[in-house]
Amino acid sequence: MAQTQSQKSPTGWGSVGKIPRFPFEDFDELKAAVAVRSFSIGVDALAAAEWSQEFNSRSKKTIIAALSLLLLVAAVASVVAALLTHEYWLLAATPIQGIAFYLSHPASPLQKWVTLGGAVSVAVFFDLLLNGLPIAATLVAYAGLTFAAVRAAGNLTNSAFRKALLSDESLFLSAYSGGKCTLRNNQTKQVYSS
Repeated sequence: MAQTQSQKSPTGWGSVGKIPRFPFEDFDELKAAVAVRSFSIGVDALAAAEWSQEFNSRSKKTIIAALSLLLLVAAVASVVAALLTHEYWLLAATPIQGIAFYLSHPASPLQKWVTLGGAVSVAVFFDLLLNGLPIAATLVAYAGLTFAAVRAAGNLTNSAFRKALLSDESLFLSAYSGGKCTLRNNQTKQVYSS
């Protein structure tokens, strides 16, 4: 994983201007282009999570841990509620959470459909609840909660990693050379990667 302490990229690039076929001569140009949104930085979600684990702020780590704990507590609550109320359909909440967790990952090939499903789950929840189907509404809520928690945690880690990449050229060079990030021209849609 790229370290913030590295002073030189493993490839020997001393600056972004030395990267072959890179669209910028220096790091300040890159930062300015990202600031005006003509370019954007894409990050590997796993690399962002690893970076976040080690370098993210305490408050963001706490929020991410709380989101994970929320999902765990919700899963346990569904099992307990199913056993206490004898509404055994609630046992389906845990597998639903697992499927939603897997599909909600930002790098999922079904990302657009899952995003649409996450948004629609709110309307479906209220429809089922208002039509007297509280167990079905609860199961939909579990999928929606999992979707929201995974996306929120992913957004926190990815945005913090992007911010770190734009604040430290050596970290950017290390991540770029290792395939942990890419650069995308938002007008032409061209993606630059090592």
